[in-house]
Amino acid sequence: MSDSKEITVAEQPQQLITIEPAKYVALVFESFRKKFDAYKAEADKITVDATTPAGMKVAVEYRAKFRDEIRIASESARKERKAPILEIGRLLDGAAKEIAEEVAPYESRFDAAIKAEEKRKDDEKIAKALAESARISAIRKRIAEIQAIPAMLVGKSSETIAAAIESLEAVEITIETHQEFAGEGEVAKLATVQKLWEMFKAQQEHEAEAARLQAERAQLERDRAEAAERERLAAIERQRAEDEQRIARAKAEAAALAERQAEQRKLDEQRAEFERQQAELLAQQQALREATEKLVREQREREEAETARIEAEARATQEAIDAAERAEAQRVADDLAVEAERREREAAAEVERAALEAEVARLHALHFANDGLGMLEDVLHEIVKPIGQECCGMSDYSECCGTPIPFFHDIDSLTIELNKWRDELIQRRAEQKEAA
Repeated sequence: MSDSKEITVAEQPQQLITIEPAKYVALVFESFRKKFDAYKAEADKITVDATTPAGMKVAVEYRAKFRDEIRIASESARKERKAPILEIGRLLDGAAKEIAEEVAPYESRFDAAIKAEEKRKDDEKIAKALAESARISAIRKRIAEIQAIPAMLVGKSSETIAAAIESLEAVEITIETHQEFAGEGEVAKLATVQKLWEMFKAQQEHEAEAARLQAERAQLERDRAEAAERERLAAIERQRAEDEQRIARAKAEAAALAERQAEQRKLDEQRAEFERQQAELLAQQQALREATEKLVREQREREEAETARIEAEARATQEAIDAAERAEAQRVADDLAVEAERREREAAAEVERAALEAEVARLHALHFANDGLGMLEDVLHEIVKPIGQECCGMSDYSECCGTPIPFFHDIDSLTIELNKWRDELIQRRAEQKEAA
C-alpha cells in the first residue's frame, strides 16, 4: 500500500485535512472488493472436483486467491490503516486532557464569579418572593378573617351581630391596605356585611320567637302551678277522708283485737291446762316406760346370764368331746405306731431268719459230715426260735391284753453263735480225719 492514502496533517500548518470516514474506508478496501468480485464471478462458474489432479490444482489456486490475496491482504491493510488512527485518537485524548487541566483554574475563577452573582440574584429573587408571599398571605388572612366573622357569630345575640356589622362597616378597604387585593377585600366585606344583616334579621326573629315561647312557658308554668295547687288541696281533702276512714278502721280493728286477745287469753288458759295434763301424762308414761325398760333389761340380763351359762356348758362339753376325740385319735395313732413297730420287728426277724438260712446253705456247701450238719441244723432251728415275749403296749390298762409280741436273738449274737458252732464243727471234722 502507498503512503499517500494515510491520514496526515496538511502541508500548511494552519490547515487540517478532513476525510469522511465512510469514504476513507471504502477507498482502503476498494481494490480488495474489485478482486473479490472478479474471483467470485470466476468461482461461480467452476465446479469443484478435488478428486482429479486438474480439479485439485484449480481448488488450490482459488483457495489461495480468496485466502491470500483477499482475506489475509485485507486484514493486513486494516491493521496498517487502523494503527495511525488509534495513535491519533490517543494523541488527541492526551492533548485535550492537557489543555483542560491548564484551562481549569482560569475557567473556575471566572465561573465562580458568575455563579456568585447568579446566587446573589437568586437570593434576591427568593427574598422578594418570600416577602411577596408574606404580603399576600397577610392580606388574604385579613380577608379570610372578614369572611370568618359570620361563622364566629353563629348563636350570638342580635345586639352582638349589630355591633359586628357596625365594626365591619367601619373597616376601610383601600389600595394602600390591600393593594391588588383591594377589590377582592371589598367584595368579601360587602358579602360579609350582607350575611351579617341576614343573620341579624334571623336572630331577631329567633329572639322574638324565643320570647314568645318563654312567655308561653311562663304561662304554662303558672297553669301548672295552679293545677298543682288544686291537686294539692284535693290531695289534702283525700288524705283527710282517708285519715278518717283509717281512724275508723283502727277503732274497729282495736275492738276486734281486744276481742281476739280475750279469746286468745282463754285459749292460752285452756292450752296451759292441756299442757299441764299432757305433762302429767308424759311423766306417767315416762315412769311406766322406765319401769318397763328396767324389767326388760333385768329379763335380758337373766337371759344373757343363762345363755352364757349354757354356752359355757356347751363349750365345756364340746371341749370334753374334743379332748376325748383327740385322746382316741392319739390312742389309735399309738396303736398304729405299735403295730407298725411290731411289723417292723417281725420283718427284721424274717430278714434275720433268711440270713441264717443263707448261712446254713453256705455251710451245707462245705460238705460237712451228716452228723455234724444235722447238729448244725438243730442248732439253727433252736436259735431262730423266739427267746421270749413282750407286751405290745396297746392296752389301756396296766395288764397285758393277752397277745404279747415275741422277740428273738439279735443278729450280732446269732453271728457269734454261728461262728462258735462252725469252729466246733470244723474241729470235729479235723478230729474225724485224723482218726481215719
